[in-house]
Formats: sequence, structure tokens, C-alpha cells
Amino acid sequence: MVNAAGESAATERIEDWCLDGIGRVDLLSVDGDLLSDLTVVIPTWSRQDFVLRQLRFWSTSSARLIVVDGSDSALSDRVRSVVSDHPRLTYVHDRRSFADRLRIAGEQLSTKYAVMLGDDEFHLPSGLRSAVRILDEDQDLVGCMGQVLSFSPMHGYRRCLFSRSYPGMADFSVLQKDPTERLLAAMDPYTMATCYAVLRTPVWQRSWGSVGSYSSGVAAEMQQAFTVHLSGPFRSNDAVQWLRSVENPINPVSDLESELGRMLWFPEWWENKKWHIEQQEFLHCVTAAVAGHVELTRPECHEAINAGARLFVDRYRDAFEPVGQMREELGRSKSSLLTRLTHTIVRRLPDRLALTLRRVRSIIQRWRGTQGGSYLGVVEELPRRLEAAGLASTSELLEEVALVEKLVRDFHLLRLGQPVEARGSLRADQK
Repeated sequence: MVNAAGESAATERIEDWCLDGIGRVDLLSVDGDLLSDLTVVIPTWSRQDFVLRQLRFWSTSSARLIVVDGSDSALSDRVRSVVSDHPRLTYVHDRRSFADRLRIAGEQLSTKYAVMLGDDEFHLPSGLRSAVRILDEDQDLVGCMGQVLSFSPMHGYRRCLFSRSYPGMADFSVLQKDPTERLLAAMDPYTMATCYAVLRTPVWQRSWGSVGSYSSGVAAEMQQAFTVHLSGPFRSNDAVQWLRSVENPINPVSDLESELGRMLWFPEWWENKKWHIEQQEFLHCVTAAVAGHVELTRPECHEAINAGARLFVDRYRDAFEPVGQMREELGRSKSSLLTRLTHTIVRRLPDRLALTLRRVRSIIQRWRGTQGGSYLGVVEELPRRLEAAGLASTSELLEEVALVEKLVRDFHLLRLGQPVEARGSLRADQK
């Protein structure tokens, strides 16, 4: 459902479903759970039905949840009333910028750790616990990130297909003692590991909680990454943490990107004098966040930031322009009648046949070295395929993934006005 403002509206059926889940607060158990030291921050705009899904998912978790919603209108009074009475859910409606809303969230953090999450995506409790455990054991680390799977639909999300995403996260670490050496190592090659990592709360506040408002949304991501890597050592682990959704297009962060209809990549933003004032703000924000917390003077911070930006731009200047062109071409091709017709037909095939076709396509793509070779299949196939991919596979992980699949299926059935199965356990995170 989309309202007159173009926002993904919250229907009464989804509200009822959300409130039914929140009403099961008796399942909430905090004592002794590592997640009680963690806050999940979800910035959102124009996807309030997905916000309801998140509120239901996290309502029985020991983790805290802070949603900062920039939509034109707030959630309904009845939802906000129930959320305000929940001990670990916080909903803030504020129409200011993405950066302002992250600052608001940062000011409300009271736990040892914090982690960012997209409004249509999921962090798995077992993966979060793994990261928290590592940070508890190694006080030198400023953050830890698990591995990533993406989920895509079969039959309108009645089943989900999973694929490996961001394989560069495997065995990723930047542990150098010198902040400048650490930043340069993190930029060559760059891995998007810090954005959705579990971070110590002061580091989250200095990074995501202090990002500037730039014409390039990617510049905000890079500011966050620069701040984290300059702040201290960082590593990944082999536990699956983040389930990345393909349900929605990426929302533009800046007004300019909305006008362009694409992302403004960091190399083109950094090298264009048009954005000189923003570039100086970038330098100031990272320096202000880091100086005084590491053994670098302000001039040394500036030098390190410039060196890291130059290294990133020199390495990826040519790479991002074709990617932008490819994405524009892909967007045009997806809008073609033939492509849409093909996708519709495949999604309506019997599960067994559709899975066979996708497996064959994955093998061909892997052989050609193109995207798609990371296919892992449905939940039942994950144990064998995860182990083959070098990822940790546990019964707890599989139970959590199955829970997410059911949540996603019920959500999309409700959006279509169809009945859902009797409510199942919401206790997958209570291990």
C-alpha cells in the first residue's frame, strides 16, 4: 500500500499484526542475555509498514530498538501508545534529515554497543551475540561485523531464496596499531564492513551519530568508515549476522541524488570543486570525531583523512563510473515488458522447477565469473551450502532464518489482504 505522499503506508491489518506481536511482552527476557547490552538503530523514511514489521520482530528481543522515522506523518496513535509502554522499544518521528535523525538516535543510546539496520532488513540475534561476545573479550577492538546473506522472493515472498553477499567480509580485519596505517589498509581494498557492524557506543556516536549532510550519500558512508577505522582495530567473524533485503529500491539520502535518480559516488564527489565546502565539512567531522581519542594531532588527522580519500579515489575512480552506468542500464532493462514477464513466469513456476532453474543459472554465472554465483538456495539447503561457503551453520541460525522467512511471508500476505497462518513462536532470539 502506498499513500498519497508516495509512502509505503501502514494498513490496519499490519498494525493489528504488529500490535499482536508487541503484546507478547511476557516473552521478553533480558537477564543474562548478551543482547541486553546492544541497541539496534533503524533510520527510516516512507516505509512505515516495514517499521511495523521491525517493531514486531524486535519486541521480544533483549536488545533495545530505536526507530527514527522521517516520514511525513508519524505512526498511528494506537501504535505509538503501545510502543511507548514497551520497555525496550523507542519510536521517534522527526522530519529532519538522515544525518539529524542519526544524531537524535545517538543521543538516546544507553547500552554498551550499537548497530545500524535498514528498515526492511534483519540482523540475526545469534550473529549479533557473536559480535558482542568478541568485543567483550577483546577490549582493543572498536567493532565487529558478521557475514551477510541476501534474501529474494519466490511466489511473492512465500518462500525466500538466499545468496551470499559481500564475500569480502570473510576474514576481514584491520588491526594495525597506527591509525593512519589502519585507515590506508582499510581503503585498499575497501570493504563495506563498518556500516552495519556492532560498534562500541561511543564509536557509533562519533561515526553514525555525527555524519554530515552531503550531496553524496556515499560520502556519509565513507565518513562513518573513516571514523571507525581511525578510532581503533576492527574485525569480522564467520557468523551470519545481516540478512539483506531486495524488497525495495535504495532510498536516496540527499536531495541531489533524488534529482539525479542515482547515487553520487564518492570519487566524483571528492574530486569536484563544486562540493569543496562539503569536502571541508567531511574533513572537519572526521577530525572532530577522532582527535583526542587517538594519538593523532588535528593536522595529522587531516593528513590521514586526505591520504585515505586519495587512495580510495585512485583505486576506485574508474570502477564506480561503469557501475553507475550499469545500474542505470539495469534499471531500464528491468522496466522492460519482457524482463518483467520473465520474472513473473519464473516466480509462478512450481517451487521444485523454479529452484532447479535458479541453481542452473547460478552454476552458469559462477562459471562465467559474473554475479549470481553466490546462490545458497532455500532454508532447507542452507546447512550444506553455508558450510561449503565457509560460514558458520548452527541450529540456532537456521531457526532464526526460518523465523524471518515466516515473518516476511506473513507480512506480504497481509499486504495482499490474504490470511496468515496461526501465530508461531517469536522466541528464536531467546536462546
